[in-house]
Amino acid sequence: MPVFETLAPAFATIMMLASAPACPVQGAVDVDVRLDQRDSAYVTNLTAQQLTAKYGLDPDSTLSTDGHWMVSGVTVVSEGGLSAQTKMSFNILPDYKNNTACLSVDKVEYEVQYAPKIYIAQDYKDMGCRYSATLMHEKRHVQTDVRTFSDFFPDIAKSIRNSVQRMGAKGPFPYAASPDMQKRMMAQINEDLKPVFDRLVVLRRKRQGEIDTEANYLRDTALCPGQFPKFDGNK
Repeated sequence: MPVFETLAPAFATIMMLASAPACPVQGAVDVDVRLDQRDSAYVTNLTAQQLTAKYGLDPDSTLSTDGHWMVSGVTVVSEGGLSAQTKMSFNILPDYKNNTACLSVDKVEYEVQYAPKIYIAQDYKDMGCRYSATLMHEKRHVQTDVRTFSDFFPDIAKSIRNSVQRMGAKGPFPYAASPDMQKRMMAQINEDLKPVFDRLVVLRRKRQGEIDTEANYLRDTALCPGQFPKFDGNK
């Protein structure tokens, strides 16, 4: 009788899970949030005109250009320079008698991967003071980023712990489903982290915008009197 042959395996699985002992509750989870900073060589083969055309309107690089200022230096993360990676380890409690398992989260590692690329306009190649002043300005951007990430790490860790507690321990479920269950739990944590990472980006843009102001541009320019290139695009 085909109908009963189709239903019998599913019924047997339900009975097996119902008879399995309850899983332990999710305990405290170990959360490690850290920064992986990777610096690269400064890029000096583009003119200020080229930098302005390429990054003048990029909200994640130069945040203040009003048409009167050329982009003579810029710190860029919009080309894969800012991302994050989540790693998780789990406690798996198998019940070999029933071929089931219980699953809970043991540790979550969240790594902000920061690889800024600093550009200095080629126009400054023979202007030591302006080159140094521009580089110092861009290094302030990097320092501000590092401070911002550090300030936000507690919020990231809190989000992870809350996600783990909301999910709780999983099971009992068929042991063969363990890998899929781990993927689903990691996907849920990453989904919960998206709005947190979005808030981090907003805060970063705000703090970077406080550096890229007209007053700061004027101050940086005044450090090197007489060193003001034509910005005519010539290399």
